[in-house]
Amino acid sequence: MNKVFKDKGINSDFIVAAVQDLTTGATVAAKDNKEKIQKFRNGELEVLINVEILTEGTDLPNVQTVFLTRPTTSTILMTQMIGRALRGQKAGGTEKAYVVSFIDEWENKINWVNPKKLHEQDGAEFPEKDILSSNRAARLISIEMIEEFARIMDDSIDTTCVEELEFLKRVPLGIYRFSILEPSEGYEPKPTNYDVLLYDDTEEAYDNFVQDLKIIFQSIDLQDREILTEVELQYLLQTAKQIYFPNYQTLLGYRDEDVKNILRFYAHNEQIPDFLAFSERRKCDLSIVARHIYDNSLGGRAKSDYINSLWNDETSFWQVLFSDNKLYFRKQLDIETLKIEGVYPNVVVSRPIVIPDTVPIEKLTLYEIKERDIVEYRKIKNAVFAKQTDAKGFITCAISKVKTQMRRDFQIDHIKPMSQGGLTTIDNLQLLTRKTHVEKTRRENTR
Repeated sequence: MNKVFKDKGINSDFIVAAVQDLTTGATVAAKDNKEKIQKFRNGELEVLINVEILTEGTDLPNVQTVFLTRPTTSTILMTQMIGRALRGQKAGGTEKAYVVSFIDEWENKINWVNPKKLHEQDGAEFPEKDILSSNRAARLISIEMIEEFARIMDDSIDTTCVEELEFLKRVPLGIYRFSILEPSEGYEPKPTNYDVLLYDDTEEAYDNFVQDLKIIFQSIDLQDREILTEVELQYLLQTAKQIYFPNYQTLLGYRDEDVKNILRFYAHNEQIPDFLAFSERRKCDLSIVARHIYDNSLGGRAKSDYINSLWNDETSFWQVLFSDNKLYFRKQLDIETLKIEGVYPNVVVSRPIVIPDTVPIEKLTLYEIKERDIVEYRKIKNAVFAKQTDAKGFITCAISKVKTQMRRDFQIDHIKPMSQGGLTTIDNLQLLTRKTHVEKTRRENTR
């Protein structure tokens, strides 16, 4: 950058935290940096380029323009960087300041302003790429599931309790994917990606948990901090487990570390993590494949050809989900077949419920909608909550009129029951407290 400025006739120089000479092994002396900073103060340099060195502890009140050429997700670092130009006249600074931010294809956008929002306000287009396709979502899921498959293949480990579960219940509905700044050897923390997988058993609990994060954090005085202390983190973890995951020991895929990482992410960003739905999940139900083989009495060459056609189908997710390991795929298929034949221990198998896409979504129960399209399910759920939430964030029970800000205190109810022809539409759905919902259901059943 220094060469670019000089080529344009602009008097510039640069300072760095440390640069080592490849021949002598010597590093740039601190004295050299101090001399260049003094030249900038004296007006002898128009531009002073720095790398990880002027973020704090250096007083340069005459800075009028800051060019941010390296995006960061750290609010603290961003505040230090732009603070160089925001001294103001009373503090010996300039009357006006210019902060120029460079936005490119970085995965992590700058934290102090949302560039998309700025573009939308100006009416400009800001195309957003589909960062993670369903295929990539399946790959993220397979990373976790392949450990499970490997354990099942190991005869020395008893994995019967896992194998007894319906296969689709072991396939996640989706993923919370987010990035947290972690300490590194360099000056600035480095972003690390984390994935939290949501299953049938945990989706509702996690959804309530992340939606209530703002309320949960009211018990912690973070002030201007972005990092929780270990005591605060443990307190919030225990609170979350008590309220949202009381039966965590029996929940498939539950891990304390996942909850802690979401808490750490919220402390840093004050926003909930993005949810990536595995929209092709229903195509990964091995029990349906096993049922087809069993009902059609496929054996020998016919069975082998059918299985190979599934495995080699480029539009399917089998190779992705099983990490290209056909042996895992065959072993799991054999387990599902044994369940149907009734020779698998302690398993009562019913026919898998297949909901055709031709059935109107409003004629399905909320659970069936979640199984068919988790994104549509969450859209409906959020719309119902929005309908009964006031400007201060309080949710009101449609019958008892009890108010609270915690989503986990409420359940969605059909105003006109589906047994009487009611549909799953926003105008026929309402929020009731858990106690009120139980009482309403009891009265309806009595009638």
